[in-house]
Amino acid sequence: MKIFKSFVFFVVIFLVFSCDNNKKNTVVKSNDSLTAVQNSMIEPMKKALPIEVDELTTLIGVDKDKERNIINYQYDVKNTPEHTLLLPSTLDTIHQALFNAYCENTEEMQQLKTAFPDGANYHYFIDNKEIVVVELTPTDCRVK
Repeated sequence: MKIFKSFVFFVVIFLVFSCDNNKKNTVVKSNDSLTAVQNSMIEPMKKALPIEVDELTTLIGVDKDKERNIINYQYDVKNTPEHTLLLPSTLDTIHQALFNAYCENTEEMQQLKTAFPDGANYHYFIDNKEIVVVELTPTDCRVK
């Protein structure tokens, strides 16, 4: 099944993050500077949208949660029935791929976790209906 290619989208995210090195060594000391760092990471991604991850999955949105320091990714899944996306094996595969990429000890992921210390949420939509949400936090990586 081609849904399992969702892991590919992280390559795209890493490329977008690596394009913006202006705030790379910023020390986060206040909410204003944290917001500036978050915006410097999100804005280049927004300009590149939509980003086709694979033939079934497209990154259609990225934003910051209004109440917490969480980055939200929104994906559109095409040509896939809702019940297929909700199969336990599919959900496990998606969660494991996201977990592995999010918990990688790369410079880009460290920057992401510093800028968004409350985590990342991955929202999957079919026909504008939210079907799956995967929530990850830096603490999840320590439980491994």
